[in-house]
Amino acid sequence: MEERVVLAALQEYGRTGWSGFTMDAVARRAGVGKSTLYLRWPSKEVLIRYAIVQHSEPLTLTDNGSLREDIMALATSLMRYFLDPAGWASLRITMDEAAEHTDLDRVHAHLIAMHREAASTLFQRAIERGELTSDAPIRTITEALYGAVLMHILTLTTDERAAAVEHIDEDVAPIVELLLATIAAAASSTTDAV
Repeated sequence: MEERVVLAALQEYGRTGWSGFTMDAVARRAGVGKSTLYLRWPSKEVLIRYAIVQHSEPLTLTDNGSLREDIMALATSLMRYFLDPAGWASLRITMDEAAEHTDLDRVHAHLIAMHREAASTLFQRAIERGELTSDAPIRTITEALYGAVLMHILTLTTDERAAAVEHIDEDVAPIVELLLATIAAAASSTTDAV
């Protein structure tokens, strides 16, 4: 029952965002009584926090041996995450928190920390391998990667999003290649200037 409720909460939040998210709607979607929800989660804030934390595992990436392979792995994980109800709901939480106070600032902070840590680890390895300089604009590179993956997903229709799980590597490869070309060009122009 708990897993049904958690999934229903993620789907409902992903569909409506903060303003339309209600315990009634979650109970209907999960096929349980509203009183059952309130026994476990005293408010919609507590429920969505719980659901997001349960389904937003940290993005931990193994060392794939190169910046290209590490970025490819992160982009693939990101796309898979954003195609999942938890990822979609986390995107809505981020947008809602930016637009208005939602009482979800701790969830928002958890999501930001999870993503920053994964990217930071990836780029630190690249610096240690000599693939990036220590003054590389890591935050900008991270935002470019996240932004490109997210914009790609937002341009897909509902049917295309459902099918995208089958060919994630094909979808993220051009994004990764463009990002790597941009990093290489920036590094080259910095070297030429010196």
